[in-house]
Amino acid sequence: MPSIPGFWDIGPHDPLDVESTWREFVSDLGGTVVEQIVPNPRTFENADFLFREKGVVAELKEVATEFGSSAAFRVGFSKLMSEVVAENPSWRPVLFGGNEPLPSWFHREFVRLFRPPISRILKKANRQLRDTKSHFGIKEPTGILLLVNDGFTALGPEPIRALAASLLQHSYSSIDCFVYLTVNRYVSLPDSEVPRLVWAPVYSDRAPDWLADFVNSLGNSWFTFLENKIGPFTAPNIVVEDDNALRGSMHVVLPGRNAC
Repeated sequence: MPSIPGFWDIGPHDPLDVESTWREFVSDLGGTVVEQIVPNPRTFENADFLFREKGVVAELKEVATEFGSSAAFRVGFSKLMSEVVAENPSWRPVLFGGNEPLPSWFHREFVRLFRPPISRILKKANRQLRDTKSHFGIKEPTGILLLVNDGFTALGPEPIRALAASLLQHSYSSIDCFVYLTVNRYVSLPDSEVPRLVWAPVYSDRAPDWLADFVNSLGNSWFTFLENKIGPFTAPNIVVEDDNALRGSMHVVLPGRNAC
């Protein structure tokens, strides 16, 4: 993880409450908070937001903890390290004086350990988007999952986004766009010491061409809204349209503090 001296653990602003901030943003933009128009008792698990004019439904999910702290992850990671040592008995971590690199397959298998928690998020969001679209009679492939990562730093934005894209290829047919974004957690790019916030969408093959324009416009409006709320950014933030834009990026953590 990159450590940038003098930079905050979370960001250069007081942490925002993600859900209430997004409700305010969507309302200011002319969208609808679904809970405000579907009375209780609701007969389905609703998604969060509706953009009536475009027939777009969006669900907001926030990751505020480290997936790597779970018992299942620790078991899987221990098994991976056992396989590393079985392949190369002389391998030792740097902490214990080792200097040999990990095998080429390790990163791929390490990323796979995060499939179950990401899958659980996608599964629930898929159901919420499906049922909300059905309630409003929306048949077009316009479901958006907004995944806000404010706590998960064990993987950088690029592999998380790639993992979600691979999962969406064959499952979760109501998620037509997955947007990886950060609100309070900043990201460091290679060859740059200026932390940035990220808005990085991935689309299914079902998504209509105009959905990308809508999502990119939504991202730009989101950053404008944030600037009005917390003050000007020190550098342009990222609305990712190029898959390579996040290559090598990492989450900023407080110097001296290790992520899981």
